[in-house]
Amino acid sequence: MNVTIPTTSGPVGVDASAPAPGLITFEAPEFFQPACPYRWLLAHHEGHVFAAFETETAANDAAVKVSSVADWTKSVMTGAQQVSLSYEGGAPRFLALLKELGGHDPNASM
Repeated sequence: MNVTIPTTSGPVGVDASAPAPGLITFEAPEFFQPACPYRWLLAHHEGHVFAAFETETAANDAAVKVSSVADWTKSVMTGAQQVSLSYEGGAPRFLALLKELGGHDPNASM
């Protein structure tokens, strides 16, 4: 499926998969940190990126494993509230889980 994601350069269309309800994975656009080995992004369906992964399989597996943390089919703000209020450990635990699954900060530079 083709989705439009927000970037600092403006909206960009990407070819994405939906491995879990409300979550998408896609390869980073060519202009986005081209030297970074973590090219596969896990994002909310509205385009907010949660983590970057080395492979498509790792990103898809992580999407499936975090799918029960919140109702990602709702808005990204609703998901954030659910993580903060209902997920044991809140946002810090969610970020730690993504890291345990092989995720990296999608905005970190090499």
